[in-house]
Order: sequence, then structure tokens, then C-alpha cells
Amino acid sequence: MSYPIIICEDDTVQLKNLRTLIENYLLFHNDFFQLDLSVQTPNEVLAYMNTTAPTDGTYILDIDLQAAINGIDLAEQIRKLDINGNVIFTTTHDEMAPTTLKRKVAAIGFIEKDQSIESYRDELYGTLTYIEKLANKSHAYQQQHFSFEVGNQLFNFDQDEVFSIESSPIPHQLVFTSKTGQYEFYGKLKELEKQYTFLFQLSRSCLINVVNVRKVDFPSRSVLLKNGTTKRFSIGKATKLRKAINAL
Repeated sequence: MSYPIIICEDDTVQLKNLRTLIENYLLFHNDFFQLDLSVQTPNEVLAYMNTTAPTDGTYILDIDLQAAINGIDLAEQIRKLDINGNVIFTTTHDEMAPTTLKRKVAAIGFIEKDQSIESYRDELYGTLTYIEKLANKSHAYQQQHFSFEVGNQLFNFDQDEVFSIESSPIPHQLVFTSKTGQYEFYGKLKELEKQYTFLFQLSRSCLINVVNVRKVDFPSRSVLLKNGTTKRFSIGKATKLRKAINAL
């Protein structure tokens, strides 16, 4: 997965220079970031967001955009559409920094344009590297936990508490089994398998946590989990299951 970078800078020359800096950075970080948009007006950014609905984006915004709304106004709109997005302001108006705090746009960087290109580049690259480190730490945390929502309640479990997730007889619902009991919530097994790498697809209707496997009987193609429940797997899963168990 690559995280999108969106640039909004009204000055043509500065936009070109900023885009070049980003493209050079991506030569070594294109597996993490990708430059999705570089435009001159806030309306183009909002149109893009309403169309593509990006998540966890990095938004590099000039504060003085010579438009009906400025960069801070735009950041407020971005926050509503991409709540986990990272905002970096670039400006010659350093006195605007306190305003960004009052407006609660939670900018992760505030880079002044009135400095040497080398200093500007280093500060920009340092901020992008910091964003990458934060995302990696967040991803690592997510991989150690399993979370889901039921109504207005959010449940969060440590990885070793997870036993299995199976399709429910009720359409679009899943049955989650943990050390403390069972829960039902709406979701898709394929999406959970991609999101949580510790889950193993035992069958089309069942994911298990191999950490909580007590015994695998390959002749009968059955798995005994530590909570005493038994799950079946197809012969085509045998080799992958053996590798997953051995990898522990």
C-alpha cells in the first residue's frame, strides 16, 4: 500500500519546484508514498478528495493560496474527509503558525519558504520521513491487536486473545471467538486477512490465529484450537498451514 501525497500551491514556479523535490524523494521511498495530485487551487483538491476518498494522505499546502479559502481553511475541510491525514504547511507567513493551533487542524509540519533550497529540502524530507516512521509504528501496533465495532462500541483485543473469525449464518456478519467469548460484527473475511497478517485463511469461511493452534491432524484435515474447538481445512491448505505453524 502506498500513501498519497497531495500538493496545493498557487505559484506555478514554486509548485514545479516542490513537485520536483517530492519526485526526487520518491525515488527512494516510492514503496511507501506516491504523488497523487499537485494543483494550484483548493477546489481541485476538494474535488479530488470527494471523488477518490483518499485515506492517510499527506497534504502539502501553501497557506496563502490567493483563493476564496486559504490553506488553513482547506486543511479544515481535509480533516473532515481524511481524519488521519497529515498536513504540512509551506508559507512565507510564519506568524500564521499559532492560527493553525487555534483552528485545530493538527499540522505535522510548518515549513518556511524564506530559506535556502537545501534547508527547505532537508526540512521537507525530514517531515516526510517522520510521517513514514509514525505510520510504520501504527501499523506494527495494529498487527499486535484486533479491533472491530459493534454499534457504538469499539472492541480491542491483543493478538494472542484471538482464536478464530468465521462467517455467520446472518449475511455480511462475522463470528469472532476470543479467550473471553464470542462476538458478532459486520465485516468481510478477505479484508480482515489483508489487514491482519497474523490471521490464516483456513477455509473460505474461516480465519484462525495460528498462535492459538494446539494440534493439527493432517490425515483428518482438522485443527484443534487452544479453546477446544475444532476447525476443518481443505487438502489444498495443508502445505501453507504447515509452513505457518513452522514459522512460529
